[in-house]
Amino acid sequence: ATTLEDSWRLRVSSAWVYSIVKNRDVEHFERVMGFLEATYRLLPRLIAPIKHMKIMFGLKTMVWK
Repeated sequence: ATTLEDSWRLRVSSAWVYSIVKNRDVEHFERVMGFLEATYRLLPRLIAPIKHMKIMFGLKTMVWK
């Protein structure tokens, strides 16, 4: 079961990840990728596998440019 504290931590982490992507802070994109992979492993039904792959690919192309 998810506790209130877990929910709070997830929200803070999500906001931090969103800020990194929004500001295109390439230095921290590896952490974003790690967060997305961990979230996908923990909550696989949250997003379709193909959508997850597209998001990850899109982020990787942002870093490589």
